[in-house]
Amino acid sequence: MRLIVVNDVSVVRGGATKVAIQCLEACVDAGVNCTFFVGDDGAGLKEYGLDVRTIALGEKPLRDGPAIANIFDRHFNKRAYEALSGLLAESADETVVHVHGWNQILSPSIFHALSQSNARVIITAHDFFLNCPNGGLLNYKSGEICSVTPMSMSCLTTNCDKRNYLHKLWRFRRTLAQAGVGDAFWERIEVILAHENMEAYLTPGPLKHFQTLRTPTEPLTRQPTEPWLRDRIMFLGRMTWEKGVRTLGEALRMTGQAATLIGRGPLLEEMQKTLPHCWVPGWLDDATVAKLAGEARVFIMPSRMPEPYGLVAAEAIMSGIPLIVSSNALISEEIAANGAGLVFKSGDAASLADALNKVKSDSLVQKLTEGARAFGQKIAPSRQEWDQRMIAIYTGENAFLAA
Repeated sequence: MRLIVVNDVSVVRGGATKVAIQCLEACVDAGVNCTFFVGDDGAGLKEYGLDVRTIALGEKPLRDGPAIANIFDRHFNKRAYEALSGLLAESADETVVHVHGWNQILSPSIFHALSQSNARVIITAHDFFLNCPNGGLLNYKSGEICSVTPMSMSCLTTNCDKRNYLHKLWRFRRTLAQAGVGDAFWERIEVILAHENMEAYLTPGPLKHFQTLRTPTEPLTRQPTEPWLRDRIMFLGRMTWEKGVRTLGEALRMTGQAATLIGRGPLLEEMQKTLPHCWVPGWLDDATVAKLAGEARVFIMPSRMPEPYGLVAAEAIMSGIPLIVSSNALISEEIAANGAGLVFKSGDAASLADALNKVKSDSLVQKLTEGARAFGQKIAPSRQEWDQRMIAIYTGENAFLAA
């Protein structure tokens, strides 16, 4: 068996690429013949010391600045299609292809290449681009989770894009190219979910085979913490509207509380200007984040979108740090049920402000810390368990269930 791991980029800026790298590491450790097919230059692998064959297109992701040519080649990237087709044709060995991200560089062209081969195809759903044009199942104009059937006529006529309606039409056309591979292809695809509640958002439709494998997670801090004795309120993530940073900013202004907001994104400068009483440094290295997490009273995950999992949430919980989490996060019900944090109404700054005021109580935070510590023991698989399950998926020992 040979494995091909496919992802837009090699530099870790989010969960999808981090998981793709972990797949490569698991395969190297297990002695699996592995190739990394990536849209950028592949330089990100150097940080991990991974010695795997890499096919790198050397292109830039859309987030680094779209070009006029992207109107065409990010709708159907011909170079990606030809390169992947060539790679698939190199060997008659049984081939497994594991796809992670494709919307920044590779485009739906990779699925057309895959449909013409006998390769077994696995896709990890890190978001909702498998059926939703904007990938978030969120109406960026109303701030509500979208109730429209993806790719329906109502979807076509709904202006839900974060930019404008013309961009929505471009995304819709690209998703048509993706669906155009045909139901026969999509019906044989095996989908790994980051959270079991994602399945309801991806069905009904041609996708039939699902299983859940949560991302292996390491705690943010190596030593036990005592959040009820700390005062640092923390946000860690992308500085974007859909991640809820504006809701958080409004709540912080309402309460007058200070917070630490760490992350990159288009709203970074806005947060720095509108929250002068907070520390908004941009991105920080892992060691600095770990040190600051040790001083945290609570982590905030204010996502407007139906956050599939929330890696930072899991990392905080495993560190015994309570959360204040949006009701739109798929993990919110578990947070509440396990007494590991508070849930506020998504997009409602007053609701978030109320939760921020509640965690001023040391006794409440101590109680939530106890819940977080207990939940942290079961929220995600260990890295060793995850590696074993992933290899079992590749070898066919861990079967997918039909929806």
